[in-house]
Parts: sequence; structure tokens; C-alpha cells
Amino acid sequence: MDLRRLVIAGTASGVGKTTVAVGLMGALAAKGLIVQGFKAGPDYIDPGFHTAAAGRPSRNLDPWMLPADTVREVFLRGCRGADIAIIEGVMGLYDGLGPEGEGSTARLAKLLDAPVILVVDVRGMSASAAAVVLGFKTLDPTVNLAGVILTFAGSARHAALVREAVEEKTGVPVLGALKRDLTLCLPERHLGLVPVYETAGLPERIGLIATAFAEATDLDALLRVADAPPVPGPGRAVFPAHPLPPRVRIAVARDAAFSFYYPENLELLAAFGAELAFFSPLKEITLPPGTAGLYLGGGFPEVFAKQLAANVPLRHAVKGAIAGGMPVIAECGGLLYLCEEIEYNGTAYPLAGVLPARAVLTGRLQRLGYAEAEAVEESCLCRRGEMIRGHVFHYSRLNWRRPRPPAAYRLRFNSGAVQEDGAVLGNLTAAYLHLHFLSRPETAARFVDFCRGYAERVD
Repeated sequence: MDLRRLVIAGTASGVGKTTVAVGLMGALAAKGLIVQGFKAGPDYIDPGFHTAAAGRPSRNLDPWMLPADTVREVFLRGCRGADIAIIEGVMGLYDGLGPEGEGSTARLAKLLDAPVILVVDVRGMSASAAAVVLGFKTLDPTVNLAGVILTFAGSARHAALVREAVEEKTGVPVLGALKRDLTLCLPERHLGLVPVYETAGLPERIGLIATAFAEATDLDALLRVADAPPVPGPGRAVFPAHPLPPRVRIAVARDAAFSFYYPENLELLAAFGAELAFFSPLKEITLPPGTAGLYLGGGFPEVFAKQLAANVPLRHAVKGAIAGGMPVIAECGGLLYLCEEIEYNGTAYPLAGVLPARAVLTGRLQRLGYAEAEAVEESCLCRRGEMIRGHVFHYSRLNWRRPRPPAAYRLRFNSGAVQEDGAVLGNLTAAYLHLHFLSRPETAARFVDFCRGYAERVD
């Protein structure tokens, strides 16, 4: 597929990659281009801002969780009908797992043969920025470092000094410079940026960022360097060539409290015959009619604990459905929702009461990282011993009452740490682990089959 594409990479986290990516997407969309956004790695929040800026659902590209062929498949599926793809990197350009940088933005850029724009925060330096860019250029000459965008410039004069040094010493063109402006910064909290659902005045804010970006950069030059060779199709596709017709209804919680889903997870369920019915646990008092399976994704149930606790009819409906054998996936925020109660900012709120546990939000990160997961028990997702990949990122901990249900997974982290996660209770699989179904597509097919079996039993 012949498609213009750019990777927006950074020298480190916090240099303004998301602002640059959102600004570029918004500016190109304002010019009438159809823009497809992507995020390197497992982050759920940044893609929400891409989606708002580009008007198309952004997608994750993760070369650790997925094989190279599958990454290309996700990319090509997402780019259908688009004029240009903008891929926001993760952390610094070369940061990944181990000395070879597995899962890094650089590895993704090479996998997609995509030109890289390096975002450099120039606070506190001028000519030294050239040394930074030169280091990134020479560390791996097979990475196509096609341009630089400066961020947090103190003035036009400061930006000009940096531009002159970078271009003279490295030969890499500086294609834009954003001045230090707090109005362009997106708000943050404990899991990163505040999600789009909660960002006040989002369209106006994105419009402001896009306008500032267009004024501070050479969009025509960015479009020229975005030209790249075709991306080859996957040798073996994950998605079936002929999706099954809808044969069972699966309810998917989606609102401000539950918004963390990989689009491909939902699309793969649909390809195997699921009719997805989206609903809001914050607002709706029953599950959608005909529900035969439930997917409670990640998000911020702690922030909305008071509203979730007040929706007593839905809590009872979910608990009753699980007790009746309905197949359920609960990931991270969904896991918390199924606990007896959650403590947030010193107040305890009652929740669904399915799991004999109390969730406590702490002020400290409890776990972050990719995980290879081994299924400990037979479940609606996996057979015992099967492996699947995912990631965890949470500030909460669970205090279990005895007897505790069997764990869902045994997680193996890159650090060598091993930890049991979650619980299997009948047809419920609940865990902190955010699964990527494309790392084991049979998981999605198995869940749909379990839901279909449940539907046939209760009909």
C-alpha cells in the first residue's frame, strides 16, 4: 500500500510528542486531508486525542505484543481510505525492552519503512541540541531520521539559533519550532493525560493546537518527507477473509469510566460473529436486551466511583448475570468494578460485589509493563496453560478475602518477576491484564463461542 506516513518520535518522554502529533493531525485535517492516527505501544489515552484531531479512530501499533506481520495488518487495515498516517511514538525513539529495544519506536519505524520526525525539547540549550540530534541520527543509521521539530523554544531568536546549529552540524532539516506555551499543553493525572471524555473544551483546545502548529511549522515540507515506499501486506492475516454474520450479542461498557479498548479487540470479536452493544454503566440501569456476554474494559472507575455506586440496578444486574453463568471479560477498571467496594481519596464506595475483594487506590504506581500471560485456569478466554500477551498499568491494589478464587493468569514480566493476576469465577475472567487479542486470535473466537453457548442455554 503506497501511503504517506510519518513517525513522531521524541528524545524522551515529556518532550511534547502528543502535542506535536495532535497538532499535525489537526492541521492536515484542516487542509482537507484524510488523516489516520496511530500510537506506538499500549497506551489507550493518547489515541483518544488523535481520534478527536483526525476524525477517525486512532489505533495502537505494538511490535512487542504483536508479530511483525500483524502490526502491518493493523496498519494497513487502519489506513484504508486515508491520505496520510501519523504515528506517535512512545518514550524516546530507541527506548524499548532490553538492549535491542524490542517494542521501541525505532523498531516500529523500520518495520513500516516510515520517515521519522524527532521532537526535541530545547529548554536550557541552543547549539547543544545539535549534539542530541547527531546522536539520534548516528546511533542507528538504518532509521530514516527525516526532520526535527523543536518544542519549548523560549523565543524566535532562540529557535533560530537552535535551527542553525542542528542543520549545520547534522544535515537534518528543522521543520518547525513550537514556542513555550502552557495553553498548548494537555492536562495530566496518574495514568498520563486526562482522557478525552474528561477534557473540557476539547474541540477548541485541539483547534488551538492545530493552528499554532500550522503557524510554527512547514506543513508542505512535512508532507514531502512523508513520502515512503509501499508497506507490504501480511503473509498470513489474522482477520478472517469472510467475517461471520452476527450470531450473539455482547455488551461492551463504554463511557467516561470505561474507555480503554483496542479497536482490533472489538473488531475481532465482531469478525467471529459478535454483535457489539455499547452501553454506559454510569447512566443505564440494565444490560442491553439480549446480552449473552459482557466486556468491561479498562478506564477510571475510581474517578466515577460515586456515580457507579449509585447505579444500584445495574450493579445488581451485572452480579446476577455473572451468577447465572454469563461469560464476562473484565480488564483492570472492569476488575475494580466487580469488587465489593473501592476506596478512593479516603472514601469507600460499594460496587458490583462479584469478587471477594476490596480495591484501594494508592498514591503509588503498583505495576507497569508488558507481560507474557499463562492461563492458570480454564476460562471463557483460554485453556489452562495457553499463552497470550498484554500489559498492566495500575495504581490500585486488591485486598482479597478468603477463600480467594483461582487466579486467571501467571504473568511473566521482562524484569523476570512472576506474579499471579486476577481471578476466574465460573465464566468470568477478571484481571489487571489488558489483553491484545491479536496476540492470540483464538481467544476472541473462544469467547464468542462461550457467549453463543450461554445464549442457547438461556433461550
